[in-house]
Amino acid sequence: MKILAIETATEACSAAIYKDGEIFHRYELAPRQHTQLILPMMDAVLAEASVDRSDLDAIAFGRGPGAFTGVRIAVGIAQGLALALDKPLIGISTLAAMAQQVLDTHNVDELRLIPAIDARMNEVYWGCYTSQQGEVALQGEEYVASPEVLLQQSSEKACVLGSGWEMYHAAVFDTSPPWIQQTVKNIFPSAYYVAKLAASAYLRGEQMDAADAEPVYLRNNVAKKKGEQGGTN
Repeated sequence: MKILAIETATEACSAAIYKDGEIFHRYELAPRQHTQLILPMMDAVLAEASVDRSDLDAIAFGRGPGAFTGVRIAVGIAQGLALALDKPLIGISTLAAMAQQVLDTHNVDELRLIPAIDARMNEVYWGCYTSQQGEVALQGEEYVASPEVLLQQSSEKACVLGSGWEMYHAAVFDTSPPWIQQTVKNIFPSAYYVAKLAASAYLRGEQMDAADAEPVYLRNNVAKKKGEQGGTN
């Protein structure tokens, strides 16, 4: 199985290839440089893995939530490749990719994982995940809400991670909620974990046609506001 993955929803930009159980990847924390970086990154991982684009089984992308422009970059590139190569797409949540990274790299098997991404306007994108046989599973839905609302939604022991927790550190930790057992900083979604989750999704038959690929913003009026302004972030 060969899957190309791209992730550009936050300050981090990355590309990866899943090739028969091995993952090759490139990652850079480079705000506002994604359009310049992502195509060379894709070429680099394809070359390193010795995979031709025509040999890909699917193309995976970080579907959001995240920055409006960043999410659109990944969706647009993935759709273009899928149409040109006649390949299926697999959309992976950016929050799930973050949670999977922490599950794989930290001792958090017994804790819920709550990634949060800064959504601006004093809000965060967040979801609650648990571990099921070594892979994260979403509990309920993903949301956009204020950090204070997020605190009220949680009670069971958890590991929190992501820029949303760091950005609103004072608002969150001044209350010292006892259910936060562990905090992991400097976590951004990575194509490495998009690729890993996409491989499992592919085996479950969760591919889609290029025309069906859509970004996930969570905040319903984001696209409308951007269209009215005629600009990008």
